Amino acid sequence: MTSISIINRLRLLLTFPILIILFGSLYYGNHLYTKLGSLHSLSDQVKEIRHVAALIHELQQERGLSSGFLAGNGTIYHDLLPLQREKVDSALEKLYALSADVPHLKELDTLKIQRKKIDGMHIKSTDSFTYYTRLIGQMRSDYLAIVLTVSDISLRNDFQAYTNLMAIKETLGQMQANMNAAFAQKEMDQALYIQLILAKGEHDTALGRFEVIASSEIKNLYHRTFYGPEVDTAYQNIHAAISGHENWLKMGAASWFELSTITIDKLQLVEKHNFDIIENTLNERIIEAQEHLLIVALILSLTIAIIFWLGYRISESIRWHIKLLDEYKNAVDRSSIVSKTDRKGRITYTNDQFCAISGYTREELLGSTHNIVRHKEMPKETFKTMWKTILQGNPWHGVVKNQSKNGSHYWVDVTINPILDHQGNIEEFIAIRSDITKTIQLHEELEQTQQEMISRIGEIGETRSRETGYHVRRVAEYSRLLATIYGLNEEECSILANASPMHDIGKVGIPDHILNKPGALTSDEWEIMRTHCKIGYDLFRDSERPLLKAASIISHEHHEKFDGSGYPRGLKGENIHIFGRITAIADVFDALGSDRCYKKAWEIERILNHLRGEKGKHFDPLLIDLFFDHLDKFMAIRNAYSEKYPESPIP
Repeated sequence: MTSISIINRLRLLLTFPILIILFGSLYYGNHLYTKLGSLHSLSDQVKEIRHVAALIHELQQERGLSSGFLAGNGTIYHDLLPLQREKVDSALEKLYALSADVPHLKELDTLKIQRKKIDGMHIKSTDSFTYYTRLIGQMRSDYLAIVLTVSDISLRNDFQAYTNLMAIKETLGQMQANMNAAFAQKEMDQALYIQLILAKGEHDTALGRFEVIASSEIKNLYHRTFYGPEVDTAYQNIHAAISGHENWLKMGAASWFELSTITIDKLQLVEKHNFDIIENTLNERIIEAQEHLLIVALILSLTIAIIFWLGYRISESIRWHIKLLDEYKNAVDRSSIVSKTDRKGRITYTNDQFCAISGYTREELLGSTHNIVRHKEMPKETFKTMWKTILQGNPWHGVVKNQSKNGSHYWVDVTINPILDHQGNIEEFIAIRSDITKTIQLHEELEQTQQEMISRIGEIGETRSRETGYHVRRVAEYSRLLATIYGLNEEECSILANASPMHDIGKVGIPDHILNKPGALTSDEWEIMRTHCKIGYDLFRDSERPLLKAASIISHEHHEKFDGSGYPRGLKGENIHIFGRITAIADVFDALGSDRCYKKAWEIERILNHLRGEKGKHFDPLLIDLFFDHLDKFMAIRNAYSEKYPESPIP
């Protein structure tokens, strides 16, 4: 009876691991089955996207030809346009054959109506451009969302690289269409110029994101394929058009279309190769999931036999589990930065990873607190919250900046878990960290890149009016300093400093003969000049980005005056945004001290007297008082960013 009782107990004990492995295998097998289905679905979507990409490519070419056809009143591209439409219809038929449920296929029914309007010259070139661009944008947007559903990091990066490649190709197509229209009408009017410069900006942004996100394989493929004299000449012609050089028109519409088409076709070739890479990766993941599913099935079938065979060796099994736990511990030690402390925060254990990143030996760390690696920039409130949380028996998670022994800093993503005994009392604390320094640095680099791009855009307006980039740099630093003195928070000061270089971006829409006129402007010319505020405002007003919103405000209000006599809206007092009031002082202070095509630079005393005289009239009186209270700091900036000594640092 005793033997039977022992056997029954053993069987009962074995039931639990059997059930655990059984349900675990079923769960993981279901996960693999679901993953396999998702991969197959994603593979089908990629095939569909390839056809959509081919259709978009042909639509982009039809857009360019249609823009030139309309702008030239039907005198050019009339022989190429029907042939291109046949290519679009062919790509559309292939897409219909693949699937009738492709998003936005119904909207393509309007294409026939649009073509009739174009043939009958019943639509403007800009409206035709907008129609095609909206249609292409809708087709792209449906597939950009696929990136969010991809959990595999490598695949997701390849998809993100593709979405940026789509953006590069689309903006290049937009620039082709704008140039086609300009060649057709033999001039670059203001509307086309604005569209061209916006498309170029989006093109450069997408290219920057592509270079950051794309794998080395895709980037190498891009650089091997997208090069040659045609590509170089196409971009040189675009740059010449943006810069206002008239020699770009000498190429002729036919030559430009042929050259730009070759350039876009090369991008399409990169796009096709990118699809090949994605499909190959998908096939590898599918095979891998199938193999794992087969392994799970084998494990499931062998589990019961193995566990029964090991039943009589329960003690060995227990030791095996203990060893397995040790392996888990070793795995954590090898892959993470680990430390333990007692209830008072004294370090009782550190692994090699902790010693390596901190620069301290284990002997230096044991018995110390984590204050030894605390960075001075970390707020005390963070650690107060942490201790309050873990002393209540709850885990704490956060990002911490630490300082190593040699003075360098590093960032870690840390989770601190209280270790409790069988009665629920805290025995010790264990902290597991991941080094995220490179991720933080990459994020900071991306932000710096964005800020530099914004600054470069701001210099466009200054370059057109033959002014140096140091004007916008000084205005940015003056604005930051005055905002800080005024009491704006750090984020607001940073946004103002980064956005203020774009205060005169609207000048890109002002004709050169007015912008650079050496003498006084006529009343009509002055009215045109004043529109640069509205042009700058319109460029950014619809953006959701805080930086570009600030640029829109500054462009619109930096010529308003405190007494209401400014333009373009005659705002008064604090109805003028603080960004506009600050930039107004910074801009006038610097502009009066610089040579312009219509005046010589003023002496500093004359400038300061002017600012005092305009207190309460042109300028906010409080800001003027703050300016003169800290005049030495503004003069230091003025001297540091002088055109004569551009290398001089700010003291």
